[in-house]
Amino acid sequence: MVPMKIQSPVKGEWSFMNPPGHHPDAKDFVAVNDKGAPYNRFKILRHLIYSLSVSETYAWEKEVFSPFEGVVLKVENTVSDRRELNLFRDLFTGLVLAPRKGKSDIGYFLGNYVVLESLEGVFALFAHLRQGSVVVSEGDNIEGRELLGQVGNSGNTIQPHLHFQLMKESDLSQAIPIPFVLESCQVIKNGVWKSESSKLPRNYERFRV
Repeated sequence: MVPMKIQSPVKGEWSFMNPPGHHPDAKDFVAVNDKGAPYNRFKILRHLIYSLSVSETYAWEKEVFSPFEGVVLKVENTVSDRRELNLFRDLFTGLVLAPRKGKSDIGYFLGNYVVLESLEGVFALFAHLRQGSVVVSEGDNIEGRELLGQVGNSGNTIQPHLHFQLMKESDLSQAIPIPFVLESCQVIKNGVWKSESSKLPRNYERFRV
């Protein structure tokens, strides 16, 4: 399938940190610093053995934008965010408890989310948004680069990030992600930013928009 070319749903400096088993055409956008880390590296022990506030991550409350024109099909905006992060606890919850609950409630996985339908009938999913941050409503007509909401930590997550995917089906329980590329971005190569068009950065490769 030929990848669909879209505008980036985020601005700033990011990396795709897709975990094992994650569908390759669904991407987890994680905001990072100049070291490619999602938060200050000196805070890693707190994340591992104690707790780290979501506000200490670079992705928290980052703005999320529409990548194309379309119509808002679905919105969830009421799920609370988990404000304290502990990697081992959150991994246990995500790997053991979430699959059981997710069988009957896909919203348990997604948290707060928006589904946008393009003029060509392609559906975009934006998941794990911050509670109360979604500024669009079902039925709204949306322009490209229009603000939708903010990155949060709702649903099945280990840290704030934007889960984004394109689909041919609107039924989230049945939809299969399809490939996409970004119209333009810059990727760091040997310490130098290089402009790219109609491409998608590799997983864990630092890029900016």
